[in-house]
Amino acid sequence: MRYVLVLFICILQTGGGAAAVAQQRTGQALVKGRVRTADGHPAAYVAVFLQNTQYGAVTDEEGAFQFHAPAGQYTLATSLLGYESRSRAVTLGAGRSATVDFVISEVQHELGEVTVTGKSKVQLVNESAFNVVSVDAQALHNTTLSLTHALDRISGVKIRETGGVGSNTQVSLNGFSGRHVKIFLDGVPMEGFGSAFQINNMPVNFAERIEVYKGVVPVELGADALGGAINIISRQTGNTWLDAAYSYGSFNTHKSNVSFGHTAPGGFTVMLNAYQNYSDNNYRVKTRLLNLETNNYSQEDFWFERFHDNYHNEAVAVKAGFVNRPFADRLLLGLTLSREKADIQNANLMKIVYGGRERRAQSVIPTLNYEKRNLFVPNLRLAVTMTANSVRNNNIDTLARQYNWNREYRVKGAKGEGLYSMSEYDNRNAYVTANLGYKFAEHHSIALNNQYSRFVRQATDAAANGENSTAATFMRRTNAKNVLGASYRFEIDRRLNVSVFGKFYDVSVRGPINVETGSTTSVYEEQQRDYRTSGYGAAATWFPLASLQLKASFEKACRLPSENELFGDESLETGDASLKPESSRNVNLNVSFSSDFDGAHSLYLDAGFIYRDTRDYIRRRIEQRYGGAYYVNHGKVRNVGFDCEARYFYGKAFSAGGNFTWQNIRNMERYDVGGRELIYYRDRMPNVPYMLGSADAGYNLYGLLGRGSRLSFGYNLRYVHSFFRDWESEGGDIVIPGQLSHDVNIACAFEDGRYNVALEVNNVADEIMYDNYSLQKPGRSISVKFRYFLFKNRL
Repeated sequence: MRYVLVLFICILQTGGGAAAVAQQRTGQALVKGRVRTADGHPAAYVAVFLQNTQYGAVTDEEGAFQFHAPAGQYTLATSLLGYESRSRAVTLGAGRSATVDFVISEVQHELGEVTVTGKSKVQLVNESAFNVVSVDAQALHNTTLSLTHALDRISGVKIRETGGVGSNTQVSLNGFSGRHVKIFLDGVPMEGFGSAFQINNMPVNFAERIEVYKGVVPVELGADALGGAINIISRQTGNTWLDAAYSYGSFNTHKSNVSFGHTAPGGFTVMLNAYQNYSDNNYRVKTRLLNLETNNYSQEDFWFERFHDNYHNEAVAVKAGFVNRPFADRLLLGLTLSREKADIQNANLMKIVYGGRERRAQSVIPTLNYEKRNLFVPNLRLAVTMTANSVRNNNIDTLARQYNWNREYRVKGAKGEGLYSMSEYDNRNAYVTANLGYKFAEHHSIALNNQYSRFVRQATDAAANGENSTAATFMRRTNAKNVLGASYRFEIDRRLNVSVFGKFYDVSVRGPINVETGSTTSVYEEQQRDYRTSGYGAAATWFPLASLQLKASFEKACRLPSENELFGDESLETGDASLKPESSRNVNLNVSFSSDFDGAHSLYLDAGFIYRDTRDYIRRRIEQRYGGAYYVNHGKVRNVGFDCEARYFYGKAFSAGGNFTWQNIRNMERYDVGGRELIYYRDRMPNVPYMLGSADAGYNLYGLLGRGSRLSFGYNLRYVHSFFRDWESEGGDIVIPGQLSHDVNIACAFEDGRYNVALEVNNVADEIMYDNYSLQKPGRSISVKFRYFLFKNRL
């Protein structure tokens, strides 16, 4: 790492000197500045020029521009399709610089029903060299969706839930799920935030947009992701807004959220996001019934109502600081407080039911965020983020009872419906990341990222843990890792750019390890294991036509085991501190087409190919007797697949689209540890969906209910093909059935979106829905949402 930093500093000095020389061009002045949109975002691809001359430049993705021109008096102007032009008189002195900033406002040019606008941040992300999809979450703010259900509509993404509101959620992305896919909030990993502050309980109103990276992940995120990454971008606009909503739905479900932001003329800003969720989750499920006298399960399934699955959580996130000041573009201090209480109705097998188990969690997350462009020299950008998370967890299982789904129980001779527990423990996670980026020439830029995190779990109540403790209970559990990444980007022109990068991983894990693996009795020792590894890759994009984009990327990727995989969750999952990191060679190929035609029609097409060759694949397995879960290094896995998407727009009135994903995920581990050929060699990996898709359509009527009103109708379809729970070649006859669900919604907006009301019906046909074997999701549900939204531009 020391040599990388020395090289980087040398490049900075060389680039800084070149910039200084250029600025002193004889008889010329340097014109520079930034352009932002009215909502505070950088405006890219804006033409900034001196009127009636040939001098000018185009803003980059950060909204910055600079160029040289002869001394004199001019009018400096901006131009971007879909935005009002701005101009300002400037006087340029020889050998001097002039800094001029612009704020441009969007203007709508009606061409029939088409609104022509400039490129949004969503479009710019989609057009990058990486296989990434950026979704505008603001279009979903009138719905009752959580962030997970918003993700479920994206090509290649499948959300796997274990139940209703607040249930455990896994994101499946191109066949890789769980911890294979890293989730970030504003570039910060969420795995240390605790279960009370995760995407399964965060409303979609929390986000401004969602970025989904399929495969190769930029070094700026500092990730050790294997299957991809998801970055949730919260609202960061430099204006004043208030967004408040409440919804009520089936199963006595209440959801509310409020967001507020204000930026003063002097740059002081404050932002608040708060939300709460409550649900009885008393939907009906179909499963087997335990005979408490014989301790046998019925051969057929019956319908039962869930009776011990209440969930509620609350969270508030506050940020305050300064933006667009000489000392910082962004300097924010933040604090997030969250808590939850969740009843545990069943194990990982639904037939095993509980009547008194519960878990609780509360999180305290302070944050610091600093960003500065043009630091010391032009085009040098620094971004630093720090968090220090403290998460307290309680798992309570004290009843000496065994329940069945009729709410009947028998008294047991020992405490605990599963394993007796009153455990209380703290997870503490410190995280620091620093991004340094420098554009040292017109077509060349470099970036350096370093991410350090340290996780510590500690049992905090010896009395609570004492009755069911083992030698491993009070052993230290720590996981420290450092990920260093460096990248170089060559942008030949606006049509073609190439990026290459490298990543270096340094890991130290300490925890209890079973040293008697061949025995029925576990013997644990506290051990420390250190390892280092590296990865590298490249990504490129090319626009052969303005409407046609080609992408290609390759990466040798590494994923480090997560804290849950290493140490478990002290409830239904058991960890293994001896797990090895996964490694994979990934290839992505993409082609996309986007075009407007005949004045009112727009068409978007996208298709992608993926290849994953993975070693030491970490697989989650279910223990059949008690329904617990554990993790193992499986070996070699290969995935070849593709996804595609098509979308059509008729102005602002109508839209329709759909996506389809097929992935062939096969076991390529041919022999077991004894050298015998495995019967399931080349089988599909069990319990992983391999074919899925979704479709949607929407229709809008403007002005029907009064001036500034909008009446919207929406429809969504989701399909998952059937797949095996176990290895097919071992006679696996348990199939998770194919599923097809339909959702409809209607929304009314008044006074240009200030007042909103929406009605949703999910799973209209009341189909039996599963994401995991036997873990049934809710049937038909109806909900209504009321929302108030106030937005004020600060020009």
